[in-house]
Amino acid sequence: MERKMKKWLSVLAATAMVFAMTSTGFARRFDKDHPNLSDLGGTTAPNVGATAGQDILSNTVSFNKVILVEGAGTEAVDEPNVSWKYTLRPAKETGEDKINEGKIPDVTASYKNGTTSISDGTNTVLVYPGTKEQIGAAAGQTTVEKTVEFKSGDTELNGLSISAAQKQQTFKKTVSFTFVEAAFTKPGVYRFVIKEDKTDGANKDEVEDTAGLEADHTNPTSPKKEAPYQAERFLDVYVKEVVSGATKSYKIYGYVMHSGDTEKESNKKGNHWTKHKNSGYDGGELKRTGNDTPQGYTKYEPRKLKVRKRISGLVPKDTKFGFEIQLLHGATETTVGNDIKTMQIKAKFTPTPGTYEVMTIEAFHARTLELKDGDAVEVFGLPKGSKVKVREQNKNFVGAITSDSWVYTAIDFADGNKEPEATGKGHKVLKPVSAGAVNDTYSDFVERTLAKDVGVDYHNHVDEITPTGVVLTVVPYAMMVLVAVSMGFMFLTKRKEE
Repeated sequence: MERKMKKWLSVLAATAMVFAMTSTGFARRFDKDHPNLSDLGGTTAPNVGATAGQDILSNTVSFNKVILVEGAGTEAVDEPNVSWKYTLRPAKETGEDKINEGKIPDVTASYKNGTTSISDGTNTVLVYPGTKEQIGAAAGQTTVEKTVEFKSGDTELNGLSISAAQKQQTFKKTVSFTFVEAAFTKPGVYRFVIKEDKTDGANKDEVEDTAGLEADHTNPTSPKKEAPYQAERFLDVYVKEVVSGATKSYKIYGYVMHSGDTEKESNKKGNHWTKHKNSGYDGGELKRTGNDTPQGYTKYEPRKLKVRKRISGLVPKDTKFGFEIQLLHGATETTVGNDIKTMQIKAKFTPTPGTYEVMTIEAFHARTLELKDGDAVEVFGLPKGSKVKVREQNKNFVGAITSDSWVYTAIDFADGNKEPEATGKGHKVLKPVSAGAVNDTYSDFVERTLAKDVGVDYHNHVDEITPTGVVLTVVPYAMMVLVAVSMGFMFLTKRKEE
């Protein structure tokens, strides 16, 4: 009996040890010296911005702005040129303070000084409005502003790929705000508002704020619904009193960013649902693993261009035709004034084996392109607002030749993606380089904006001729002889009549 008891105690001790290790594994690893709300600490749940034991945290809190790349597969792309400004202000001291007002469906959250309270399930406290002094606002100002900027070239593409575990590529920048602890005069929870302004930068129209997914918590079995992108968030700062001898001070021990309405009956416990808390402006597919992301996310969808070459008829298939491919962006729409010329792209030149070559748009423009039958050029990683201009030149064929071009709304050249002939087909007879003005040797430009992927198919052809048995170079001389003989006969006939 005693031996059995010892055995069960050993099992119980081992179980307790495993449980303790497991609990540690689920504990939030929050860096108190560099608190970042987007650091999930090994869990997909939004970070509540606190450490075990309510340790003192740094007075600077950070969060991430994330751009999610969609439609790129396992190929990495360069960052777009975009920026966002973030404004931090105290919650209103009087009246009702609302965030995300006017969104459909309604995601408005409100705050009222003296009314709004928050609870941890055991204790309930009123939430104080923050002050401009607590955020270190400059004289005459009530807000503090910070800007994050994404720039092409900041992501090195050489050797970079997207793993199956990573699933999708993201771009990340960090925003930080610093609080003045000396400006807190009592313990409690203080509320501030963070607002993300509209997207700015050269590629501002190529990124998109996208709706998040929200579950119906009154009916857990119902499908998730889309919720509008939420540019405004509450930031609650938790402050406690610290006494050291005769000295008393107030220190920050927690941060919570959220978009919940603590006044709603359904949320009467104060941001009780995980869906109301968020870890920054970093939602998206990577966090759609069973958790709600109703605040939405920002996505970037790069585009592809593929130019294909075909030759038929009496043209030797190894004849190389020169190509000019311009990748343009910006108001000037010229290679010189291109505002994304330093952006890295990936280009594939077939039939050369291998993967994409990484180069800047500027380097791509400087490259000499000559394509023969079956060759193609594929460019990947272009912003969808980019404009492409493509034309070919009869650089090496000795005679005039037809150039036909078709445009496709994909790079697979499937008939279903072929544009109507009236707008998608170009036809021109190209003279050889040695036989006329330069413009006569080039086809007309095919111009498209990359709302979708674009494929351009070029076909050169010279019809086979009917055998005549007459050498072409003799015909002009034969005609001259025939004319001379005819004139001579007419002259002799006239003399004879006289």
